[in-house]
Parts: sequence; structure tokens; C-alpha cells
Amino acid sequence: MNIIGYTRVSTQGQARDGYSLEYQEGEIRAYCEEQSFNLIHIFRDEGNSGARLNEDEVLIEV
Repeated sequence: MNIIGYTRVSTQGQARDGYSLEYQEGEIRAYCEEQSFNLIHIFRDEGNSGARLNEDEVLIEV
């Protein structure tokens, strides 16, 4: 079976906390190998979340 993978990290925190694109890609590759799937491509989405563009900023309401 041919498979196309998709990875996405929408925040810097996700990437920093172990859900990086590289981590996700490794998981997809391992799963496909385990299941004898033919991985033909992995799409990488490095998009930003619509919630906050910079989650490291601290917002203070006055």
C-alpha cells in the first residue's frame, strides 16, 4: 500500500517539547516500515497557529 505522510507543528512549544517535524517524520517512517507500507512522500507543514503567533510572549491585561 502506498502512503503519504503529513507532519505539522503549529507552535514553537510543540517543536521544543518533543513534537518536532523530525520526531513526527521518524514516527511515520517507523510505522510504515512496521506495517510494510510504501511511504512515497511526507508533507511538512510548519504553519503558525491562528491562536497566537508567538506563544513565548506573555500578555498582560491592565
